[in-house]
Amino acid sequence: MTKTAFLTVLMALVIMGGCDRNTPDPNAGQEIIALERSALDKWAQSNTGGYIDISADEITWFEFQPGAQLRVEGLPAVRNLLEPLTGNIPLHTYDLVDPKVQIYGNTAVLTFHWKASMTDGTPLGGWKATSVYTLKDGKWLQVHAHWSPVQSGE
Repeated sequence: MTKTAFLTVLMALVIMGGCDRNTPDPNAGQEIIALERSALDKWAQSNTGGYIDISADEITWFEFQPGAQLRVEGLPAVRNLLEPLTGNIPLHTYDLVDPKVQIYGNTAVLTFHWKASMTDGTPLGGWKATSVYTLKDGKWLQVHAHWSPVQSGE
């Protein structure tokens, strides 16, 4: 093999190796924030189905309960956790504060603060959230969620 042919093959391999055929489009961050907002919009109307709709079968969810953080594993368990809350969440408005999406191939990490108020303006408090998404068959699905209440000073 000539030196030129070798260099050509080497360059082709480097270029092909550097391309990730599964890299999402440049609007993936906006798409992920839109998915989260859609779930939160339903939540604000006392409908937990938005989170069930965007969750992968293998989702894990850290649920805050006083004195403990309980990990819930799998979509059926998350559904069992969330569905009884439907109709029992006070109607409210919310702000999704400073959302940030970090994308690593087919995995994305969304972090944000959630601040809510009753429809009469009474504050409900704030939460810190982390949601991890994966791209499966061209669709972003949540595979992990972690919510923690904001402590004073945070």
